[in-house]
Amino acid sequence: MKVKDLGQSAKKFSTNASAGSANYSTGVQANQDWATNTGAAAATWAQGVQAAAANGSFAKGVASAGQQKWQQNSVSKGQSRFQSAVSTTQAQQAWQAGFQPYATVLSSITLPPRGVRGSPSNYQIVQTIGDALHKAKASA
Repeated sequence: MKVKDLGQSAKKFSTNASAGSANYSTGVQANQDWATNTGAAAATWAQGVQAAAANGSFAKGVASAGQQKWQQNSVSKGQSRFQSAVSTTQAQQAWQAGFQPYATVLSSITLPPRGVRGSPSNYQIVQTIGDALHKAKASA
């Protein structure tokens, strides 16, 4: 089988993918029920994850990418994407709405008295907070 030049193929991929950014938005906004379709695929997802775990696909993928690729892509792509994503009013409102149930839980906790520095009773404070947050998360 003849394989085309990888340099040319990579350039073509980049050009075509960049030109398709409008199609990305159109596809996301298409009249399909993502939540219903994705929820219906839960069993298939679980089977795929189990199969990947059984044959070591996750570990193989991590080993294949390696530290250098992960770190390089995280720095070169992640920083600008993170900054632009979290600085919007929409992101701030989403964070506030997502954290609100936990803020309510935290504000309703009556903490046990604090002991002297290093006191084992101080761990009870942490456990009280952890138990309340875990209960809220489990019931959400």
